[in-house]
Amino acid sequence: MNKTGPQLLELSPREGFSIQEKYVAADALYSQIKEDVKKRAQALDEAISQSTQFHDKIDSTIESLERIVERLRQPPSISAEVEKIKEQISENKNVSVDLEKLQPVYETLKQRGEEMIARSEGADKDISAKVVQDKLDQMVFIWEDIHTLAEEREAKLLDAMELAEKFWCDHMGLVATIKDTQDFIRELEGAGIDPSVVKQQQEAAESIKEEVDGLQEELDAVVNLGSELIAACGEPDKPLVNKSIDEV
Repeated sequence: MNKTGPQLLELSPREGFSIQEKYVAADALYSQIKEDVKKRAQALDEAISQSTQFHDKIDSTIESLERIVERLRQPPSISAEVEKIKEQISENKNVSVDLEKLQPVYETLKQRGEEMIARSEGADKDISAKVVQDKLDQMVFIWEDIHTLAEEREAKLLDAMELAEKFWCDHMGLVATIKDTQDFIRELEGAGIDPSVVKQQQEAAESIKEEVDGLQEELDAVVNLGSELIAACGEPDKPLVNKSIDEV
């Protein structure tokens, strides 16, 4: 049209102007369509690139979160020793540090995923949007699961540490008191002949009896604490607590 139009204009100027308007309008429309197609192609290329980057990033993020949650689902058994429990609490807090590092990526992926779904016909109609929604749901579920498991783990560790601190402190005190009582009994003289000596020995025996009765209460308290600690700690540490109870 661009070639024949000018020729027709030369042959018939009056009718040629009408033809000129048509081929000029057609040429403008063609140029507009060509530009629109180019922009559309660029937009599609950009969308494909963003989609690929999104899926690559969310897949790697989900893998990272899955490794964290697996550690929390199969954690080391809780120790019965105070210092080791403190180490376990510190290790559990490292999960929060890991999540803080992933937080910016997590929030960005949520935003981009929701934007991609918003630009589509919806996850119920667009299969690509459905894939995005499923991955977002998976990522959010694991993220929240990690928070829940970490909080539950910390609560158990703190309870165990409180029991362990109380048990080992009371256990050491009781052992020391029993040893002192045994030493005192050994130091008592044999049965005396002098009435005054016998009376002193009787008074000492009564004093020891009262102390032993008090020790029984302390022993019962330590045994109860030990039983709670055994319930709170893992299988590898239960024999240690049992042995310590048997010692007293």
